[in-house]
Amino acid sequence: MAFTHHVLSSEASGLKQHVQAAGWLVAVSGGLDSMVLLHALVQLSQSQQCPPIRVVHVNHGLHANAQVWQQQVEQQAQAYGLACATQNAVINPLLKQKLGLEAAARDARYQFFEQQLRVGEVLLLAQHADDQSETMLLRLMRGAGVAGLRAMPQQRRLGLGCMLRPLVNVRQQALIDYANQHQLVWCDDPSNDDARFDRNFLRHQVLPLLRQRWPTMDRRLATTAAVMGDTAQLLDEVAAADLYLLNSDLANSECLPTAALLALSKPRRHNVLRYWLALHKVPVLSHAAMQQVDVEVLASADDAQPCLVFGAWSLRRNHGQLWLAPYEGHGKVWVCEPWSATITQADLDYGVMVLSAGKLHAGDYTVAIALSVGDHLELRGRVGGERCKPLGRDHSQSLKKLLQEAKVPAWERQRLPLFYVNGELAMVADLWVNAGFEPAFGQPAWGWQKPS
Repeated sequence: MAFTHHVLSSEASGLKQHVQAAGWLVAVSGGLDSMVLLHALVQLSQSQQCPPIRVVHVNHGLHANAQVWQQQVEQQAQAYGLACATQNAVINPLLKQKLGLEAAARDARYQFFEQQLRVGEVLLLAQHADDQSETMLLRLMRGAGVAGLRAMPQQRRLGLGCMLRPLVNVRQQALIDYANQHQLVWCDDPSNDDARFDRNFLRHQVLPLLRQRWPTMDRRLATTAAVMGDTAQLLDEVAAADLYLLNSDLANSECLPTAALLALSKPRRHNVLRYWLALHKVPVLSHAAMQQVDVEVLASADDAQPCLVFGAWSLRRNHGQLWLAPYEGHGKVWVCEPWSATITQADLDYGVMVLSAGKLHAGDYTVAIALSVGDHLELRGRVGGERCKPLGRDHSQSLKKLLQEAKVPAWERQRLPLFYVNGELAMVADLWVNAGFEPAFGQPAWGWQKPS
């Protein structure tokens, strides 16, 4: 089917529901696909009411002609009378080492897109049906599950707005025909012909044979991707319900009850674990890694202290709970560095004190201390021998015993901040207030907020 700008008005493009958006932000690389999308959007805006259009371009600096491509995009945007924002990408070397150059460049690109999106705007990308087929087959070859096989979703949330692929149901040949018909100028990246890259190998050597044998292959793969998308959504809904049933109080916490997890079937357990990890922005674990969680952490001996490390994160078991924590070896764990200050009226009026480990904040806290002008406030780490008399208890106890009683994981105990007022222990993190330091009725209550 021929492609015209009217196709963007169809239900299949997804743009109809965004005609009242605050703006359309078009990602333009300078290649044929994005130049076609930009031209068609300009044509559409001339025939009907559309949101304001802006252009964004990321210069990865990975090709000798990268600067020429950027200039060409800027010139084309100017010719259309559109604003154009560009950025030289900064690629994370650690991400490049771990996931490869393509993934690291994509991460840098999306960071810039997210920064550019304003409230209620839609980012428009030019990936098409051929790209979708390539992505799906690549993920299949890498052993992807349901979530991976939904390939590229046509739409998803991004930053302050959302992202949309209006060409995802259009074959690339239709875009080539459109570009030639309108005599568009675009940039050709010679690396796209290098069959050493998996995507190019599929594009030039594998997919033409498959399409020759099965002419409707792209449409069928698109249908499968849509079904996988629906299935992934259903699995997320089941996982959300399971997470609540495991323990509603822990649904958004850093730990889950191991006994309840083990009572679930393995597929259901892995589904809820993946969902829980995703809530904490942890990368998806592979099938093999999930087997390790079962064997090395959940099913290990009762007296063991298992720790499974994956990237910058770790899973541990302690007192019947599965704990998620940043892995110390990656420098992501905050440490309790000594800090002290004499309280001023300005501190009390401001209501927030930024410390070396989180914040003290005046608010509605169950565990909180009172502070007055002239008090000497200190933040210290544990050294051993500390004692505390929590509110409601008849006598003081060693902090070590209190922490054991509260089943605070061993690896967390040395990081807990201890707050001293005028030389005396007043509060232990967000766990206990030492009797005598609690705020009186109507007095501001200062509680601790963990570092984000």
